[in-house]
Amino acid sequence: PKYSPVSVCGYHIRESGADPAQEMAYAFCIAAAYADEVLARGLHIDEFAGRLSFNFNIFGGLFEQVAKFRAGRGLWAKIMKERYGAEKPGSMWMRMIAGGGGGGLTFEQPEVNIVRGAYYALISALSGAQTMALCCYDEAYTIPSEYAQRISLRTMQLLIEEMGLTDTVDPLGGSWYMETLTNQMRERMQQVMAEVDAEGGIVALVSEGIIQSRVSAQAYRRQLDVESGRFRKVGVNCDRIEGETDREVEMHPYDEGDTRRQVERLARARAERDGDAARRALQRVREDAGAGKNVMPAIVEAVSAYASVGEITGELVEVFGRYREPIRF
Repeated sequence: PKYSPVSVCGYHIRESGADPAQEMAYAFCIAAAYADEVLARGLHIDEFAGRLSFNFNIFGGLFEQVAKFRAGRGLWAKIMKERYGAEKPGSMWMRMIAGGGGGGLTFEQPEVNIVRGAYYALISALSGAQTMALCCYDEAYTIPSEYAQRISLRTMQLLIEEMGLTDTVDPLGGSWYMETLTNQMRERMQQVMAEVDAEGGIVALVSEGIIQSRVSAQAYRRQLDVESGRFRKVGVNCDRIEGETDREVEMHPYDEGDTRRQVERLARARAERDGDAARRALQRVREDAGAGKNVMPAIVEAVSAYASVGEITGELVEVFGRYREPIRF
């Protein structure tokens, strides 16, 4: 009953170059595609919609990002109620985690990323995110260190314990400026979703590489804007420190011992399991996938028989093949 089967991700779409309205709109199109598939299998919207969740990005202007989330919350509720006929309030909630915009971090003057992270956390709190995750100051060039992770954690705790940002809901609501931005953002999201539907739907557009092509083109334009100085980036194209790029980078260490221990654990599990039961379970995964059945019961049986993730996905690959993303320019 409390299982969240899928987190619909707009985060990576934004990181790849989408604008804020596209990030939300594309994610809602994806969530709707999931909903349509489940409804076609005979479930009612109120049986599952409340357990859908979203993962969004925070990189961008403060007021723009708060407006994005406020607009998204209202639009998702409208979609659930008017398009799908949801009746339970929980089905209309936009349950989300707001992630701290790794694309906004810089290799140059990395300590400034601590300040950026604090503002990302501020945006998240002001926009009503249920869960927050901050990128670390060194994440622009390496896997975060434990020290950097602790600073991000303390940033969020400081905003809760000392700044009081969780004391109220929607503190910017009622501002004429914020309400105008929210309305404009909602209209833009609806426009993007309408365009996707008119062109054949999100599944077709992703399968054909059209969405990826549009996002990549925007990422290219943004990079040109950064290089030309049109898009201002502190430490990168303004307020620079000469010689900054000569700084040494401390890389995250690779521990061969961790790999060896995991391989040994996998070999031991395979040696000690009931081999016949595992083979039967894996055969059921392949058969159910080939028959178009719900494969979850077969996968649960396979996991219970100690089949590995690689073995289970291998059976699915035999049926469905591997997706190769089309490249468009």
